Amino acid sequence: MSRISMASSPSTGESSQSSRKLIFEYQEHELPHQRQPLFDKISALATGFADLKKYRSCDLLPSSWMSVAWYPIYRIPTGPSLKNLEASFLTFHHLSTPPTSVKSIIVGASGSSKMALPVFGLASYKLSSPILPLQDSEQRLAESLFESARDWIERHHVYHPDFNFFLRNGRCPESNPGQSKKA
Repeated sequence: MSRISMASSPSTGESSQSSRKLIFEYQEHELPHQRQPLFDKISALATGFADLKKYRSCDLLPSSWMSVAWYPIYRIPTGPSLKNLEASFLTFHHLSTPPTSVKSIIVGASGSSKMALPVFGLASYKLSSPILPLQDSEQRLAESLFESARDWIERHHVYHPDFNFFLRNGRCPESNPGQSKKA
């Protein structure tokens, strides 16, 4: 899921705020087990919409975003029980270049630079109990990230099949923490 808002034509220098509009949007509607891996999907989308390669990160509006559904494929290490393999997560990320006051470039031990893509929203599905014992502050953070995701979707008038499924069938932070909601 993503919605990318950019200038109506690629910038050659400074981006003009006035000429920006939604130029690309992709909504995943395939069932999770039928989806392509993220890299393959992005490659296919870029092939089908070649103009995406002309844009730079400075062309992205702050309203540009993507969400990633994290579904378990297999358990590491393998063991006799697959019970704890059911939890899935939906993370929301801004795609626009962060303000200079936000540290987004991380220099690794090898000296290589990596760009962080911080989470601004989070939803879970089949997370019947915390993976690690949560402190109150961590529980409040999980609730805040869930609310942020819901507010973002509502504010931008997005139909998000994964989020709606998680909302109907998953655990909502504000309802009985540590227990699954039953559909």
